[in-house]
Amino acid sequence: MRRNGRKWILFAAFALLLPSALVAFQSQIPTGGPIPDRRGFNFKVTDPKAVAEVQVVVRHVAGKVYVVAGAGGNVTVFAGDDGVMLVDDNFKVFYNQILAAIRQVSEKPIRFVINTHWHGDHAQNNEAFAKQGAVIFATSNTLAGFKAPVDPTGNAGGGLPPGGWPTVIADSPLTFHLNGEEVSYIPLKTSHTNGDVAVYFRGSDVFSFGDVYTTDYPMMDVGHGATVENFIDNYNQAIAMTTPNTIFVPGHAQLSKRADIIALRDALAVVHARVRQMVDQGMTLEQIKAARPSKEFDARFATENIAPNDMQTSARWYQQMYDEAKAHQTSH
Repeated sequence: MRRNGRKWILFAAFALLLPSALVAFQSQIPTGGPIPDRRGFNFKVTDPKAVAEVQVVVRHVAGKVYVVAGAGGNVTVFAGDDGVMLVDDNFKVFYNQILAAIRQVSEKPIRFVINTHWHGDHAQNNEAFAKQGAVIFATSNTLAGFKAPVDPTGNAGGGLPPGGWPTVIADSPLTFHLNGEEVSYIPLKTSHTNGDVAVYFRGSDVFSFGDVYTTDYPMMDVGHGATVENFIDNYNQAIAMTTPNTIFVPGHAQLSKRADIIALRDALAVVHARVRQMVDQGMTLEQIKAARPSKEFDARFATENIAPNDMQTSARWYQQMYDEAKAHQTSH
């Protein structure tokens, strides 16, 4: 009995030390600051040398929200007494690093994963987290995207194994009450994909935007009906429901403020109107590219200035805007 009693005393003492040790660990996590932005890694994810060069980091965003980043989509981590919620979960090859980064924040169970869309650089670890007991949420179009054949264009969409498919399909807004906060699940208008979702952690005042916002000219899924107006509407919705102090976690790139969202929205509105007018005047795509209707905004928003290795460039963005404007012209 005496020996067993000593064991229980040691166990209890160790258990009491765990929370304080975790708090000390969390205090070592930097708040804000630069995070890795290695877009275009879809083309290198099968290269062991390139994978080995990636270092996953964790940063405190605000309140109970952290971001884990390395290559692929940013992973938002919301942690507290009730457990952990993730927004997106990145490439499978980085699972061990991502889990280790999450465990710097919390040892609590990972209870929920929200997929912002169906591209693999944001969702390949669904199955691994589901095996741990996480419930995965996404829209019906995102589920359809996961079930589709592997996307050969570099977006790494489709081909997700059934074990990683979302088990809760929600095409309407949801509210979670978790870790003492209200968390809003917000389906968006078709823009980056036809299944886009954002998540707002109201108490922490952090808005996780997926690839609908990546600090640059956005990549539009014109094939599924995306329009510049939809991006602008999504940005307006985010602006209206947040505060001047909200921190935005983009799908890729650096943490942002509401003023950054407003600046991109306004730039899109100007360039979009110019491209529509040029298309209506009968200008060709090459003529529009030469006229460069976005030139005063390019230094801040051109993807090649932010992420040179990404497949999205200003030339591709012009192609998407041109296609969208021609589709609009035809429909009217």
